[in-house]
Amino acid sequence: MLKSIDKKVILTAIISAFIFAACSKSDDKGDTTILSSDDTILRYVAADTPYIFAAIEPLPDDILDKIEPQVDQMMGSYRAILKAAISAQQQEMSEEVRNSEEVQKLTAVVEEMTSLLSIEGLRGAGFSRESTGAFYGNGLLPVIRWELSDGALFEAALSGMEDKAGQKLPVADIGEYSYRYFDADEIRFIIAVLDNQAVITILPAGSDEAETSVALGLTLPAEGITDVDTLQKIAKTNGYTNHYIGFFDFERIASRFTGVASGSDADLLALMDYGAEELSDVCRTEIQAAAGIAPRIVMGYTKVELNRFDSTVVVELRSDIAAGLANLPAVVPGLGGDPGGLLSFGFSLDPKAAREFFEARLDALEAEPYKCELFAGLQASVANGRAALSQPVPPMVYDFRGFLAVIDDIEGLDIKNQTPPTSVDGRFMLAMDNAQALVSMGALFSPEVAELNLQADGKAVELKNAQIQAMGFSPYAAMTEDALAIGLGENAEAALEKMLAVKAKEPGPFMSFSMDAARYYAFIGDAVAMAEQGEDGKAPPPEIQAAVNDIMDVIAGLYDRMTVEVDLTERGIELSSSVTLKD
Repeated sequence: MLKSIDKKVILTAIISAFIFAACSKSDDKGDTTILSSDDTILRYVAADTPYIFAAIEPLPDDILDKIEPQVDQMMGSYRAILKAAISAQQQEMSEEVRNSEEVQKLTAVVEEMTSLLSIEGLRGAGFSRESTGAFYGNGLLPVIRWELSDGALFEAALSGMEDKAGQKLPVADIGEYSYRYFDADEIRFIIAVLDNQAVITILPAGSDEAETSVALGLTLPAEGITDVDTLQKIAKTNGYTNHYIGFFDFERIASRFTGVASGSDADLLALMDYGAEELSDVCRTEIQAAAGIAPRIVMGYTKVELNRFDSTVVVELRSDIAAGLANLPAVVPGLGGDPGGLLSFGFSLDPKAAREFFEARLDALEAEPYKCELFAGLQASVANGRAALSQPVPPMVYDFRGFLAVIDDIEGLDIKNQTPPTSVDGRFMLAMDNAQALVSMGALFSPEVAELNLQADGKAVELKNAQIQAMGFSPYAAMTEDALAIGLGENAEAALEKMLAVKAKEPGPFMSFSMDAARYYAFIGDAVAMAEQGEDGKAPPPEIQAAVNDIMDVIAGLYDRMTVEVDLTERGIELSSSVTLKD
């Protein structure tokens, strides 16, 4: 068993090196024509690949100068986590096993492996600032390909781990090249150094030389992704840079399961005991049509600056689905953007539009019901959906438009010492048509609400509640015709009035989130430090808790703020995020 562990540890180290080597530099200023060039690593990617995530333009030097020290610190913490995990396993062994030659070799492999987890270690293994790479599909199966400054350095790193393990991974030749491999059940893991490129991929163990040659890129695709300009078109449509761009194509994935598979895909599906020939024609058609509801997800960076990274993820939807969802967001004052403070979260929804969208989906399922037995459960749910819509709904529900919650500050909170906050500055706004009706209803049940005499003028009044005031908080309330807000804190009165006066975005986002990233990760670090026992009845080893806490501290020292916004547009679901770094 330990021999198998040795091989898996070596593979883990190599894959980790690929992940951490993603930081690199370039003088390219964002010319997306590089995404159609055969002079890049993209020449190995087939035009019909079902997924790819590529870093074709490395990050500029000034950005790397800023973030590399923090990345190096985090990798140091990962080294500590890995060593602690191995140490914890050893403690569960008998002394005889722990002192055995095999375990000692395993420990040596871990030591050698962890030497890669540093900027210096990665550079020594051939990963430079100029390195670019891609994770893509050779059919359904994944390939990681990374450019190296010198293939001999990566080869030496592999040999070093093998030497420490006291055994070599099996080697096979293919043409003038060779590759290492490791078989696990019926899957073969492959690692190759091809000139100045490192490649990791998996294939069914019985794959022939031709399939292996394709997976390693020794046989180039008849039609490549650069021939059809797929990535360049995505970049142009979405404003993506070359630093990171990718897609996941559900229609192409579905076609592998509904059509006639070939090559390594055919071998893989055979291992899964899956045969598309067992599907009926109607099932093939309906599965492919279902994939067309959300045919593709695209993602990438839209801005890369010294102190800011912007990105988007777009779930592309069929036009009628996208058009229906685009009607769901409502108008909520202040929703979207970054209101500042510690944390904000909100969303909007037009209940009437949501009901109409749901009804339209039920109508479609009734007009053209699924005939494939695989969708029988979905088709049967139509009756339940109709029953749900027939239930009476209070008219006030249709007045709802959304909410926005903002926590400006929390003082006195000490997670490590389990000390509750001494004060909270925050606001909560409920957006709805005819907010006055909601307050009037509340006044019927609460004398305190009635005494407020709250008017729809946006002016804040003090909410006199003995229980809340006894806790040291000073609550206020304010209202307009379409929103009701409650706030706490010394500046609650002015903050509420400002909140209600903010002009709403039109069209508004479906959801919005922002936070002080530095403080958030500091909180997470404190929570990790206090972690109690898990489901197995054991608490994480102190070394692991300390290392994770250190990682959170490093991130807290690097990040400033994070914002995320979800928009429902004619294209589909668009998730935009922004991360700013500290100066």
